Amino acid sequence: MKKLLVALLTAAFAATAFAQAQKAQPATPATPAAPKGQSGVETEKATPATPATPSAKSSKEQKQKKVAKTKAKAKAKAKADEKKAN
Repeated sequence: MKKLLVALLTAAFAATAFAQAQKAQPATPATPAAPKGQSGVETEKATPATPATPSAKSSKEQKQKKVAKTKAKAKAKAKADEKKAN
């Protein structure tokens, strides 16, 4: 019985390994490659990106929201701890 089980496992492993193997194809380029630097396409230099600068008002609002959220979490935790203590 053990031999049958081992044979089935090895057969399954071999089948999956064979199914995943890549099939080799001969490498034949369709057209010969152009000499280096003569592709016929012009390239443009990249322009540097400008970093985003948040406005002072939005950052101040974000800080206020964060502080309020932190305070709310602290209150909720304090209530939960109080319920556990009682």
